Amino acid sequence: MSYAVGTLQLNNPDTALIRMENITKRFPGVVANKGVHLYVQPGTFHAVIGENGAGKSTLLNILYGRYPQDVGRVWIAGEEVTDLLHSPADAIKRGIGLVSQHYALIPALSLIENVMLGAEHALPGGFLARKRAEARALELSEQLGLGNLPFSARADQLSVAAQQKVEILKALYRGAKILLLDEPTATLAPQEADALFALLQTLTAQGATIVFVTHKLREVEAYSHAVTILRAGRNVGDFITAETQRDFLLQRMIGTRSGTPLNTRTDLTGAIASDSTYPMIGESPFNAPFVPQPPTSSPLFQIENVTILNTRRAAAVLDINLSIRIGEIVGIAGVDGSGQRELSEAIIGTRRIASGKLFLSGRELTRHNVRQRQKLGVASIPEDRHKNALILDFDLAENFLLGHERDHSWGGGRLINRPRILGIVDEIIRRYDVRVGHHGAPTLAQNLSGGNQQKLVVARAIESQPRLLVASQPTRGLDVNASEFVYRTLQGAKERGLGVLLFSLDLEEILRLSDRVAVMFNGRIVGVLPRGEATAERIGALMTGADSALTLPQGGQLP
Repeated sequence: MSYAVGTLQLNNPDTALIRMENITKRFPGVVANKGVHLYVQPGTFHAVIGENGAGKSTLLNILYGRYPQDVGRVWIAGEEVTDLLHSPADAIKRGIGLVSQHYALIPALSLIENVMLGAEHALPGGFLARKRAEARALELSEQLGLGNLPFSARADQLSVAAQQKVEILKALYRGAKILLLDEPTATLAPQEADALFALLQTLTAQGATIVFVTHKLREVEAYSHAVTILRAGRNVGDFITAETQRDFLLQRMIGTRSGTPLNTRTDLTGAIASDSTYPMIGESPFNAPFVPQPPTSSPLFQIENVTILNTRRAAAVLDINLSIRIGEIVGIAGVDGSGQRELSEAIIGTRRIASGKLFLSGRELTRHNVRQRQKLGVASIPEDRHKNALILDFDLAENFLLGHERDHSWGGGRLINRPRILGIVDEIIRRYDVRVGHHGAPTLAQNLSGGNQQKLVVARAIESQPRLLVASQPTRGLDVNASEFVYRTLQGAKERGLGVLLFSLDLEEILRLSDRVAVMFNGRIVGVLPRGEATAERIGALMTGADSALTLPQGGQLP
């Protein structure tokens, strides 16, 4: 059936710029796509939505030549390319660019070298036209509103959000006319996300075609022309966005659970509101209602006059003070590059502190290593699950044991008790709804979707029963239902006395979960707002330097 609004048509293969039919892709133990079709009309902004593991990223990777489909055919601009997309290089030649949620930068190369890679322009004598490349990259960066990126810095010195910006620059630098974006705003601050979508709208107006995967229904409603919904690896509907209600999209995306129809009320991010009647998948490990509880007055964790240097030996965090109470979630807000990454790494022990002290329940941690802090009750959810949380060639049981190899209760010790680990992880998979196919705990981590990988990381941190949890972008890459599960899990942990430091670029997430919000700007904490006073406008003014009035009582210490 074909739908039309003006010149926009859906499911019309004759006018489609991108035509994918009967796409099936299998991985060991998992069928990612089952007979999927996708028709994208030229010059449109086409969203692809679905739960974690629905096959969204796999579909984009097939179109980009990264994965071969097992069954199905692909056409680009009327030309069949089913047997021609052997690699991303083949896709790039056809004007296709992909920004994946798992970035592919080469750590040892500089930012500009990563941008140029594969699209180098040589000067006479074989020298690279580096200045020309930097000028073009700077122009694109300004159009994106991404700020001044350090073109000479090594890629491994960049935050996850900065790496995402570089990936977008790479695609546009190569002149991509078909841009595939997988969770494009997962690590962008609101201002950066707005600037990105403004650019993408300009590109579509100039004839570019955008296909983007997102879990944020607000973005789907605000920017897309059409939306395709995948569920359990199958296509379950193609719709014109302007004619479709959000609740209907959710219902098609998630379906029903145990025969119960959805009855949802969603907030601005597309995450399900706390008083929703939406049925949860799996059990919260704490089985606690989402009811805010006042924290105790007892300090759990204290940061005193801490200064931290970045990889260039410049001060990234300057003389900050902050305390976290028992049973409190403190959100750390700020635009990317304000010092959040360095602060989180210093707290968990992967970055040294230049000066100042850290205390957990009155005990100084400043010189303790990661393992020592873990034993004392510090756990973390890293912002980059591939680099800092998982070994993709290990199975789920082995990944779950990481950091607890000597813990007998987890199946570790002098000899690993694999049957015990498998039993524990199979139960974790059930309770945290980690979707792994029929292989269970022996499934390799690389065969999971990004969202399901993240759920395993969250489970491992929570199940270690910490006293302090440092959560960096904990719902990055998670769908609506999984994000809600994480929110309830963090809230349940807090209500049992856990202290949580939440680092997130998602202001709605910060506002929803935090008892207090500490705002960072240029390496300093410029404001600490209680929940009742924290608004998006107030936080936005502080995080951009528009409001310089400090609201820190006693330098951020508890009153």
